Amino acid sequence: MDLAVGAMVNLAPKLGELLKQEYVLQKGLKPDIESLSNELLMMKAALVDASEVPPDQLSNVDKLWVRQVRELSYDIEDTVDDFMVRVAGRDDRPAAATDAANVIRKIAGKVTAVMKKVNVIKKVKDRHQLADKIKDIKKLSKELAELRARYTVRGAGANLAASIGIDPRVLGLYKKESDLVGVQEARNRVIRMLTETNPHADPSDQSVNIVSIVGVGGLGKTTLAKMVYDTLKQDFDCSAFFSVGRTPNVTRIFEKLLVELNGKYKQLDMARWDLKQFCDELHTFLHNKRYFIVVDDIWDNESWKIIRDFLKDNDCRGSRIIMTTRNFDVTTKEEKVYRLKPLSDDNSKKLFYKRVQSQEGKRIDHISIEASSKIIDKCGGIPLAIIAMASLLADKSCQDWAKVYDSIGFGKNDDSTMSILSYSYYDLPSYLKPCLLYLSIFSEDDILDPYELIWMWMAEGFVHIEKEGHRLFEVGERYFNELVNRSMIQMENHGTRDLYKACRIHDIVLELIRKLSIEENFVTILGKEHGTSLDSSWEGEKQVDMPCLDSKARRVTIQNCHVKHIPQGIMDRPETLRSVCIIFSDIENMPPLCSFRVCRVLFVYESRIPINLKHLWKLQHLKFLAVVGELVEEFSKEVGQLRSLQRLELWHSGLEELPPSICSLTQLLCLKLKGQLKSLPAGRDRMGNLASLEHLELNIDGRSATEAFVVELGKLTRLRVLVIKFGPVMILEESLQKSFVQSLCSLRGLQELEISFVHASSYRFGSIWELWEPPRKLRHLRIDGFRFSRCPAWISSSRLPCLRRLDLLLYLVQVHDLDSLSRFPELDHLNLDGFSWPPMYTVCTDGFKNLRTCAVKTLLKFDMGAMPNLEELHFQVSAEYLAYVVSDDGSLVEQLFPKKDATIGDLDFGLGNLRSLEQVTIKVSCYNATPAQVQETEAAVRRVVEDHPNRPTLKMEQSLEGYIVSDQRYLEKVRQQHNMVFPVSVREIKDDQADSAFIWRLRGHLYLQRAIFSIDCAGASMCQVEKVEAAIRHAANDHHNRPTLQLIRINTKEMASSSDHPNTEVYDHDDDSPCDFFPKYG
Repeated sequence: MDLAVGAMVNLAPKLGELLKQEYVLQKGLKPDIESLSNELLMMKAALVDASEVPPDQLSNVDKLWVRQVRELSYDIEDTVDDFMVRVAGRDDRPAAATDAANVIRKIAGKVTAVMKKVNVIKKVKDRHQLADKIKDIKKLSKELAELRARYTVRGAGANLAASIGIDPRVLGLYKKESDLVGVQEARNRVIRMLTETNPHADPSDQSVNIVSIVGVGGLGKTTLAKMVYDTLKQDFDCSAFFSVGRTPNVTRIFEKLLVELNGKYKQLDMARWDLKQFCDELHTFLHNKRYFIVVDDIWDNESWKIIRDFLKDNDCRGSRIIMTTRNFDVTTKEEKVYRLKPLSDDNSKKLFYKRVQSQEGKRIDHISIEASSKIIDKCGGIPLAIIAMASLLADKSCQDWAKVYDSIGFGKNDDSTMSILSYSYYDLPSYLKPCLLYLSIFSEDDILDPYELIWMWMAEGFVHIEKEGHRLFEVGERYFNELVNRSMIQMENHGTRDLYKACRIHDIVLELIRKLSIEENFVTILGKEHGTSLDSSWEGEKQVDMPCLDSKARRVTIQNCHVKHIPQGIMDRPETLRSVCIIFSDIENMPPLCSFRVCRVLFVYESRIPINLKHLWKLQHLKFLAVVGELVEEFSKEVGQLRSLQRLELWHSGLEELPPSICSLTQLLCLKLKGQLKSLPAGRDRMGNLASLEHLELNIDGRSATEAFVVELGKLTRLRVLVIKFGPVMILEESLQKSFVQSLCSLRGLQELEISFVHASSYRFGSIWELWEPPRKLRHLRIDGFRFSRCPAWISSSRLPCLRRLDLLLYLVQVHDLDSLSRFPELDHLNLDGFSWPPMYTVCTDGFKNLRTCAVKTLLKFDMGAMPNLEELHFQVSAEYLAYVVSDDGSLVEQLFPKKDATIGDLDFGLGNLRSLEQVTIKVSCYNATPAQVQETEAAVRRVVEDHPNRPTLKMEQSLEGYIVSDQRYLEKVRQQHNMVFPVSVREIKDDQADSAFIWRLRGHLYLQRAIFSIDCAGASMCQVEKVEAAIRHAANDHHNRPTLQLIRINTKEMASSSDHPNTEVYDHDDDSPCDFFPKYG
């Protein structure tokens, strides 16, 4: 059972605040509040103690008392909040009209006087209501206290560490499970089964091969299927990996499949598509394609039959399907079945000790080894149970391990995995339990946004300030990180911006917390799997069984269903609901939002029936509002009256204007709007009024909105996270650049910054951005859609010591830039896109020591010990540069590798030195390459990856396939590139762009031997001309052929600083300079 303390933690400070107010000083009210506050503090202490006691050691009376006290705390908090909101709301209203004319002033004065009298009357009424409520509550609390006094609950509290980050070993534990638990053999076996024919299958079905992976929960079926999928998917025309879950919605399943097969469908509005439309579109897309599809987590025969039959009907010979399930009865004789076995004793121990020994130097004595052997044995080889148990013990002394084993209470017929997870839950500090239980509002296999979870916890009052100066969200982050470290939440890399922006909860953990949530009336879950009929006949007259007669629904989540009404059992007392979550569900007759009077969280995700936001303003307790989906009716202009709102998220492509009322939400902390905003409010209601804002995500489109935004941005000085997407390229005008940078300079608390421009990649930023002084606490920096001419000076470890993620576009990448990046102490993700790179840059030992993901547009070389934690490597090679050099007579004589006598099979850039490597993605540029060159390049790179001791998964892609040339055209192009003429206008080249511009211009001409530059000097000074010529020489020296230069100045009489400069020719050639055959990649 859940022994979380309900709203008790919030009540003490709220009652203290109430005592400070003028309106509680009436006779008899203040002593009552003080007495009640003391009583509640004692109840809270008892609840915390009770939460530390295993449930089997509590009597039924204890459990009932805890439940009643928790319900009482919710009622008290609702009463206090409601009173304070109503009285404060009246005090905030204007007392007089504006100064227009004298007559109007007199009338306004009379109206104001009347309103004041009305307010006095209403306040007196409110005081009496509060007094009556407090007396009732005191009476009930006294009765509960007397009941409590007859019993004793023993336990101890727990303290939150001052600063908790995510343990990096935990981040990689599930991801690296394949390496730790020895499933390589299982992977190879499944691959063989996929390539073999099934002797039991119908001969007409031999073209489709289906393998079912069967095993108990937590065994690693999904992990194994994902390994096989990553290994083979590049060999097929298309591929998809998707989960079905326990409550499948067939229409949603086929929508998910379509999006997984081709991401372009995600951009389409498919909200109103029915099953037939999805099937027709899938049939068209899969026609004549060899596909590889993994259908994960099947629970019932009916769902699997629908999916299997559809895919077989659309089969192209050679397609493959993997299905995973816990239920062997789901499989058919047409499928090959692989039964996944538990881990061996040796592999179980490896996985266990990898986690518990995460602290270097931690010793395990023989007593603890004996206890751990018993624990490992009880885990039964189930990876999930082993990881959960090891995470539980990692923070305990070795001497306590035997006590933990004795406390778990394994029975002969117990489910060991569930017992372990249950014990791990009860071992949580009291402040973490409601946070974990709250995850039960989501569905199986949902990919969750950690930030969204934290905002929900804050709205519900689960997160509490520990010390002055801390922000509430930062405390919530520490809560989240602790749950990750305890393996209750798993981090995911699901195509999001980075690893830390996605998470999920394992099916078995979800099953546990749902059970606890339902038993203790923490969350009411409505869906097919929870015993509630959710078909179209559900009229609302059916009652929902509550845990006990006096229970009130506090939180409700409706998942994956289509209904006519919310059931009557919930709507009997809608005024007690604190969270209402509607996820992938359609409610035909949605009750008015104003009926959820004390609601703190309103979350509507992808409803296919329009959501009416009318009367939204009446939800005065609302702190979290998210409506995600296109079907949103007119946005309420009264949203500005939601004075308690902390987070607002609205996804609606038709939203073109930021409602002025939003700008009056001075307590708003997070604003996320999806829509192309073409205008922002002017006048008093400006965005700069949102002085408390910490998180802002907007799409700006149009000059008017851009100009207003760059000015107002500088007023939002509390921002931690800024994600901004500009539609047009007007921001690149110099004046707007300057305003934008000046505003960014005001945001000294910024930790995450993402800026992107649509269709602006050809623009370059000037020296204005060198003036930006980024805040030292910046952790994530992503600038997309435009290129810096070179790496800005502020990209350095001394100025950005906390930087963990960097996404940047450059024209010129130099050696000292990469050297500087390799020294960043916290950098774990690097995505660097450059047009020009130093040839074959070598990453030295201990370079990029914490990097986990690296994406570059070149080929790097790795020394032993380089990038010791790198898991994912993305790079690009050019088939032309890795192929042959052609001599003057047109014969193919040598290859461009570091050694002239090397062959294509000798390609070695030290990939084997990346000891943690798991995944490699290679993009092969086909530009100006022959088909043979492309094939040979792919084969050479594939051999290098296959030789890696970790056997990482390989994904090979081609780019610029339309530019593949024939052998004849290739030889013609080589001859044409020997001597080339380049026109140059000095006036069009800015000083800070010259080097990168010419290096980029020459790098595309691999066989250049002689370059003639016609330099137009009109309107330029001699100093400018000489700088351009110096940049040309630098670019030629950077070219691997070191071509001969001929510089010809023209229009010198029209130069700005002199009228007498004759046209000149300048020859620049160093016959003694070495011609290094270093390939230029990317």
